[in-house]
Amino acid sequence: MGRFKKEIITQQGIDKREVGYYSTPDFIAKYITKELLALNPNGVKVLDPATGKEELLKHFYNNGKEIDSFDIVNYGEKKYSSFIHADFLEYYQEKKRSLFFSEQIDLEYDYIIANPPYNCHEVDYIRKNKERLNLLFKEVGTYNMYSMFLSAIVDSAKEGALIGVIVSDSFLTASMHCNLRKQLLSECAIHQIILCPTDLFANQKADVRTCILILQKGTKFQSDVLIANRPANTENLKDILKNRKLIKTSIDKVSIESDPLHRFVIDVDMSISNLFSLPKIGDIFQCVTGISTGNDKHYLSPIRKEGYDIPFYKNPGKRKFRTQPDAYLINNFMEESTHVKNFIVRNKKMIFEEGITCSSMGLPFSACYLPKNSAFGVNANIFTPKEDIFWMISYLNSSLVTYIVRGVLIRSNMVTSGYISQIPILSFSSHEKEKLQKICTNALNDNVPANDAIAQIDEIVFNNISIESSLANKVTSFAANLTKAV
Repeated sequence: MGRFKKEIITQQGIDKREVGYYSTPDFIAKYITKELLALNPNGVKVLDPATGKEELLKHFYNNGKEIDSFDIVNYGEKKYSSFIHADFLEYYQEKKRSLFFSEQIDLEYDYIIANPPYNCHEVDYIRKNKERLNLLFKEVGTYNMYSMFLSAIVDSAKEGALIGVIVSDSFLTASMHCNLRKQLLSECAIHQIILCPTDLFANQKADVRTCILILQKGTKFQSDVLIANRPANTENLKDILKNRKLIKTSIDKVSIESDPLHRFVIDVDMSISNLFSLPKIGDIFQCVTGISTGNDKHYLSPIRKEGYDIPFYKNPGKRKFRTQPDAYLINNFMEESTHVKNFIVRNKKMIFEEGITCSSMGLPFSACYLPKNSAFGVNANIFTPKEDIFWMISYLNSSLVTYIVRGVLIRSNMVTSGYISQIPILSFSSHEKEKLQKICTNALNDNVPANDAIAQIDEIVFNNISIESSLANKVTSFAANLTKAV
């Protein structure tokens, strides 16, 4: 699919997608304020570095706090704060430049509260300031606005300062945000992580997945962590916050020490977390990407025709066990790749081999049979000995693997081979593998519907790891309701 410019224009003529501004619901502002004041009722000064229309500040103002705010866009008269019409990231940069080597910024604020911009690396601001931002955020990267704001807020906060934000939750698991997670873990106590429902900003035409994050500068303040998994809708979230229906856990259960990517896992049972001590797919089998044409319209045909004879698989999507080619690749693709710079053929030895092709985009995760003499795209593709292909397809389509991929490894819509290679492989007996292989064969031959096949696979998988029925129900429910759960 091509990229199209999308705009959401406000009454002030501002494109929300460009500035990344979405109004914070009042019940969120009230909750964050209440929680920060409970942790430190005696603080005086508040900062909002991306204030928008001051939605986060009313309740601090009503509690008699002194408030400063920044925004690169002036949305009109300010009631609650001393407003500075400026770019907080530039202000942060100037503060960094004025430091000596051993100094910290240590802004004077007792509370920093923010709903930072949600836009990504493609916005004009990042493109136009790339060189400067790369130097400023050389550790955490310039992948999107919210991650830079969060990093700057944490870095500039004084010891003991409380930080309350609502941000995209992609930082919880995405590999590109590994260093941001390391920064949070090394510089802050993490008090709360609350996943928000997918409809929270629906009335503003935004489908961002967000979380409420409450931090305190200084790891010495770390105690229990309060978490909440994603509720079904905004009304459920209101009930959770009003009645503090939060799960108490420990920091070592939120960020597992053995995980090299320091991912944050929310409400994942330890019996599933412990599976990551098992061998991973990437430890045993080849898990690779293939061909990036650089120009699909030119090099791929939706139908087989002269010069386009090679079945090409790039994303099974929701399809499980069996899928049709997504397109047909030009016959002379190898030759083309030698003189077209952005036509890239990776893992050439695997092209035309029999294997497993996995979904890459969208919420569902699925695995399908990859026939011999086919080519594949930049989605994850797994190559095993012949005797392992079909039981592996069954396992990969289990509710457990969907839960692992979407509930633990990655919460964004793109699943790369790097994530799939980290899926733990259960220690199946020969008998279990035979049963899984038979289920896959029946599904491939249309002898059993895919949903019935998955139910049979789940029974084998859950018995293998001996999990309680309540947890098994949680896993299958998650897999069946991804649009609400992820």
